[in-house]
Amino acid sequence: MKWSAKHSRIIVEVICLLYIILFAYAAVSKLLDFESFRIQLAQSPLLTAHADWVAWTVPLSELIVAGMLFVPRLRFWALNAAFSLMVMFTAYIVIILNFTDFIPCSCGGVLEDLGWTEHLVFNLVFVLSALIGILLLNPKGSYRRNQNQQWNHPSEPKKLTGKLLVVLGILTLGSMAMVTGLFLWSEDMVHHRNNFTRRYPHHPIKRTHELDLGFNSYYLAGAGQGRIFLANPTSPLHMVVTDTTLSDTLHLQMKIPYQNIGFRSIKTIVHPPYFYFMDGTVPIIFRGSTDTWTANPILRGEAYFSLAVPLSPNSFAIRARSTQNNENELGLVRLGDSIPLSLKPDLLQKQVDGVFDTDGVLLHDLVSNQVVYVHYYHNKIILADTLLQTTRYGRTIDTIRFPQIKVATLQKSNQRKMAAPPLIVNKRAAVGNGLLFVQGNLLGRNESEFMWNRASVIDVYDLMDLSYVLSFYVHHIRGEPLKDFLVSEGNFIGIFDQTLVTYKLQGPPFDNIRANAQNDTLAIMQDQPEKPALMGQKAQSAG
Repeated sequence: MKWSAKHSRIIVEVICLLYIILFAYAAVSKLLDFESFRIQLAQSPLLTAHADWVAWTVPLSELIVAGMLFVPRLRFWALNAAFSLMVMFTAYIVIILNFTDFIPCSCGGVLEDLGWTEHLVFNLVFVLSALIGILLLNPKGSYRRNQNQQWNHPSEPKKLTGKLLVVLGILTLGSMAMVTGLFLWSEDMVHHRNNFTRRYPHHPIKRTHELDLGFNSYYLAGAGQGRIFLANPTSPLHMVVTDTTLSDTLHLQMKIPYQNIGFRSIKTIVHPPYFYFMDGTVPIIFRGSTDTWTANPILRGEAYFSLAVPLSPNSFAIRARSTQNNENELGLVRLGDSIPLSLKPDLLQKQVDGVFDTDGVLLHDLVSNQVVYVHYYHNKIILADTLLQTTRYGRTIDTIRFPQIKVATLQKSNQRKMAAPPLIVNKRAAVGNGLLFVQGNLLGRNESEFMWNRASVIDVYDLMDLSYVLSFYVHHIRGEPLKDFLVSEGNFIGIFDQTLVTYKLQGPPFDNIRANAQNDTLAIMQDQPEKPALMGQKAQSAG
């Protein structure tokens, strides 16, 4: 049977219709469940670092191409664009199947039910369909329309179709190269280089002393006035006190009337001359003197909290769960006020669920008198005065702005859980002498993986302008990594399994700032009116 122009027209119309249905349905599905689509892209090893802009670009491109296919004069160019998109989607699946672990498909609707192999075949069918449509609609080769929109035979099919095939080859290779490039770039940014560069000056810290604690359950409760304080969750009333040379060690027992209170996770914080004994699952805070180590309740029944840090003997910054939306919020507790508890719902900004995505470390720097909050799963830093009124925002030097976490809700208990291991950006943080010390969890550009596996990396920031200052390595002790640290009086203090180690911070900027920290503890922690830091500066929006 002789091929006719009518057959070509029908085939082109069917191909265009199928593409319109596919792209319109896929784009609308993504946009209707945009947050889920963006999170799935962020979890993909191929597009993790580019999830924010790809999540918008893909559905918008699909809608534009679908719209162009409605216009007869634009169909040739629309099919070329559709061909390129489908080649990209196909290359994505090929890379997923061959170069990464299993990743959930980020397509919506019925395509979620397709396996990876079926999805690959599906895409290849549409790639072939677009190719056929392009050849049939070639303006100067194969079958084409005349000025009266009637179909004629080609005038120079061989020569011009050859040029078209070259163009198609370029589109194919370019589309595959783009997806491959995004994959390699994302892998390099997130898992290997993260597209940032650290500065490592010569010998910024010097190891000075070491002490075997005998047990691996100790954590650093505080430091100051030439002493280091360690608490132990397995024995909550036990406290170890040592000097900064780790040569004079004292074991003592705190006296706290906490019988039958029902504590679940007790935390001890020491800011000489006071210590605090608390557990936010029970709304009670005890305060005592480091001279007698006897405490009494100063807060009872005001608020449940997950984090708390003393700002003065009578005020605390806390992180609590909102009773309205069940999301994390920062707040302030001021004893003696007519309304002792005030929450600030705008400080922690929801990106995924408002709980896991806002998880982090709550700190208070005694020198600058600022409240500091460092997020675990993205690079945002929050700084506020001690009234939580004047707020500034900054970022750590890595590039992760959107938490790469997956959260699931258990139907029976309505509890939210992590559905997959999250990408941790900032492991731990501490403040001291007007500086912020953050243990980074991502390898920077041109860094040695050999060194990364044998040491922890600490990034240092200036709290006055939130600028990055420098980084330094803290080498593992007998193969054990750093598990807790703090900074006090020019010393970096770390715990490695059951070993306590002190380091001297030396060289700029540490020498320049240490002079301001001589009397920081007593000046801030005495029971006197508070002076909020940075009151003359305007609040800045997140960058």
